[in-house]
Amino acid sequence: MGESMDIDKIRKEIIESDTDTIFRNYLNGNDVWYFKVFLGDRDYSSKYDEFKRYVNNKLKIRFNEIAIFGSAKCGFSLSPDNNLSLFREESDIDLALVSRDLYMEFWDQYLKKLYRGEIVNYNKFAKGIFRKFIELDQFPEDIFLYQEWEKLADAEFYQHLQFEFGISHDINYRIFESWDAVENYYKAGISELKRKLEVNI
Repeated sequence: MGESMDIDKIRKEIIESDTDTIFRNYLNGNDVWYFKVFLGDRDYSSKYDEFKRYVNNKLKIRFNEIAIFGSAKCGFSLSPDNNLSLFREESDIDLALVSRDLYMEFWDQYLKKLYRGEIVNYNKFAKGIFRKFIELDQFPEDIFLYQEWEKLADAEFYQHLQFEFGISHDINYRIFESWDAVENYYKAGISELKRKLEVNI
């Protein structure tokens, strides 16, 4: 699975650095830990680009609207709830899809269903919408747009990811309204993580 990580060193760096620096150092760019270390691909940057091209072609998302985040990106979690936990076999790959059009399509379909009185408990979904993203694993499966998405992200899609790229982990899709929404979401998590780590020094 590759090189080990010095979590104490990372914890110290996060405490001492500002949020923008942490985001830039760990979540920006084509240096994806999953391809570089977990899969041990020497040409990891090109492999990441190949992965994005495949997702672009299969899911009809533009190449520059696709990015891996979370623990698959840097090898450990920056979520305030996970205390710098390392990426492991049961971890998901967080895939950000940054498309205002797709975001608005899903939001519109959900809103119509809500107005018809077919959705009762929407608090968790609304929390995401407030921050300008939609998590597909929370989306109602009986909505046509979701069903069309499932046809694209089918068994063949995942089989290709495994055989061509060596990816065997589940993918957690999050559709963002903009790149600003992506930055705001992850920076908010980093800021909360910093506060928790500082309290426990």
